[in-house]
Amino acid sequence: MSTTHTAPQERTASLASHLTDALARSFTLGVDATGSTHHYYRPADAVVVFDGRTLDHYQPLDGRPLAEWQAFVADERGWASTGQFAQLGLQHDLERKEAHA
Repeated sequence: MSTTHTAPQERTASLASHLTDALARSFTLGVDATGSTHHYYRPADAVVVFDGRTLDHYQPLDGRPLAEWQAFVADERGWASTGQFAQLGLQHDLERKEAHA
């Protein structure tokens, strides 16, 4: 009987890959100045905005960079806080959309 041990580097790479995959599907962009939370949902390429637990708005991006939505909200409402992985997610979104343009 043999035992397979996973090297720490393999576990780290696997964790990084898992995190990247999770970010590619959905992440919190941030909370705007009115208290609404903005989430990016990649399978639909859309932003969903929640006012507490209620869906306030659904915005399809139709291939536009997510950074455009971030800038729009900054101008219209302002941002109170940014999601923990927002910058990484914005970068990933831009790279993916530029590659498919």
